[in-house]
Amino acid sequence: MTARTAPIWPARPLLPLLPLLPLLPLVVCACGGKDEGSDRPLPFCFAMSDVDSYELEPYDDDLASGQIEGRLLTDESKDLRDPQIIAFVEYTLENLDVGGTPQLGETNIDGDLFERVGAGNWLLRLVATRGRFDCANEVELLVEAGMLTNACIDVGCE
Repeated sequence: MTARTAPIWPARPLLPLLPLLPLLPLVVCACGGKDEGSDRPLPFCFAMSDVDSYELEPYDDDLASGQIEGRLLTDESKDLRDPQIIAFVEYTLENLDVGGTPQLGETNIDGDLFERVGAGNWLLRLVATRGRFDCANEVELLVEAGMLTNACIDVGCE
């Protein structure tokens, strides 16, 4: 008596599945949640005169939420974007209209932050210790549905 083994290839050909191959990236990428922004530079935020301000621009057709893209700057260094000061700064976002649990986050290595939030007024709080500097700042931001809020923020080191 010989043992039967299962065939390596399925008995049915896989040809009927070929038209579905272009959809594979949608299945593999469970894309959702936090929007990591784009590679385009913010349209402003090149000088300390831009800090603690924001601009709104059209973003998408979402009827309930908008996107915040923020950039940190510092005047504690010759380089306004000194990664030793602006990278990985912890922040909280609180909705001033409805309250709720604040969202927690951290800037990336470039000192940028990207958050998808509901429309309304938001308070962004930054807190960090960088060497001899204690850094903190609060900025109120308006988020409108379907809009992008570009924010320029002083990390607030002293």
